Parts: sequence; C-alpha cells; structure tokens
Amino acid sequence: MTFFSQTKHNFLPIPEDENIAAQAFLDACSEIVPFFDVLGSTAFAPVKSDINGNITKLRTRLDPNNPTLTLQEIINKEIETKSTKAKNSATDALLWLKRALTFIRVFFAEVLTMEQDLSKCVTKAYEGSLKQFHGWMVRKIFSMAMMAVPYRKDFIIALGKDATEEEILKDMQESLDLMSANLDTIHGFYLKTGQENTDKV
Repeated sequence: MTFFSQTKHNFLPIPEDENIAAQAFLDACSEIVPFFDVLGSTAFAPVKSDINGNITKLRTRLDPNNPTLTLQEIINKEIETKSTKAKNSATDALLWLKRALTFIRVFFAEVLTMEQDLSKCVTKAYEGSLKQFHGWMVRKIFSMAMMAVPYRKDFIIALGKDATEEEILKDMQESLDLMSANLDTIHGFYLKTGQENTDKV
C-alpha cells in the first residue's frame, strides 16, 4: 500500500461534457491534503490550512438534494448573480484551491524526474504555481518552508513503508495524471468565463 493507493477518494476521469462532479472533486482534494504532513507538517501548515479552508467554503455550496451538482454549475450561478467577487465566494475558493493543487502537481512531476534534492522540486513547484500570486510576506513564509523538506529517501519511505520506490512512483504518476486532467479542465473553464485573475495576497 502507498499513500496514493490507500485513499478512498481519487480524482475522477473527466467526462465527455467536461463537467466535474463537485462532491467527488472535493472528496479527492481532502484526501490529498495529508500529503503535506509527509512533506513537512509544521513547515507547510499554512498551505494545508489554506487548502482545507477553501475546500470547506466550497462544501457549503453543495446541495444534498442534487448529488450530481458540478463545479461549473456552482461557479456559473455566482457569475449569473454577480457574486464571484463576494467575500468567501466559491469562485475565489476554487481559484485558490486550483493554484494550491497546481503546486502539488508540479512537485509530483519534479519528483518523477528522479531529482534527488526535494528542495529543488519544491522550489520549482512554488515558482510554477503560487509564487506569482503572493506578496513578499507570504513568499518569505514559503521560503522558510522550502528549507524544511525531507531527504528524498525519507520522503519515499513515508509514502509507503512496505512498497518499493517503483510502486510508489507508479501510483504517484497515476494520481498526477488524474489530478492534472481535472486542473486543466478547471483552468480552461476559468479562462473561458473570465474568472482567472492575477491579484496578489
């Protein structure tokens, strides 16, 4: 068993209509959050907290009477009501969730290149995802976190004590492929509807 194979909820393949089931997506996001405990629970606590906060905001938009509700339907409703910029909007929550997941996406991709220095993997992941949206204060927090990443061998062991590195990387690749497809679809939707922005925090 590896960190990836033991999860109950995985990212689902994108359907032909490209509409992503909100409940399934958020369940998969919740399953990937503990990854930061493996990477460095203390150092990455702010990132983990931010992701959980955005998941919680989006869960408040779920409808128990409509289990097939999609992310696109949730965002389109806010577009129609002109509430995408409102405090705690689902549109903003999904935007930041997408960015945080992109950090994980790039990090996994770098690990899969067999780079031995995980600090380099984390640095590339941050530069390719969140850095452009962060002000100097938040960047400083991340720079400190990036110095606390574990050695690759310890990281791999933490992802699956009874699994080989080959098995772990295979499961990581499968998880990465599904996550990437979901993120590409969400990003395309945000570009199409004009919800992508470059505001910094």
